[in-house]
Amino acid sequence: MEVEDPGTAFADDVVLVARRGDATIGCVVLAAPAEGRAEIKRLWVDPGERGRGVAGALVRAALTRAHTTGLRSVRLSVWRWRTTAIALYERLGFAVTESWDSRDDLVCMEHAFGDRGGA
Repeated sequence: MEVEDPGTAFADDVVLVARRGDATIGCVVLAAPAEGRAEIKRLWVDPGERGRGVAGALVRAALTRAHTTGLRSVRLSVWRWRTTAIALYERLGFAVTESWDSRDDLVCMEHAFGDRGGA
């Protein structure tokens, strides 16, 4: 559904896009909030742009968006073998939390706003 009709698949979500000139170099989906939290989905950066801070900028923008709309946290899931991504999320204030997904090797993480002073 996402590939065939992204407009419908992400209709209630926020899609943030990173661009360099006319080229799209990355994107992240901040899924529609439920119960005071949103979920980051589909973080992608063009392979030629990786290692240049694009992913971090996209995640920070998603966190800022969630925080300014009054959400209490943002969560995400990532495969355990994606150690570089996990390190990025930890640097941005995410912590491993109890899993909400039963798939093996999936790490669930959450960034809470609360008293921490924002994104």
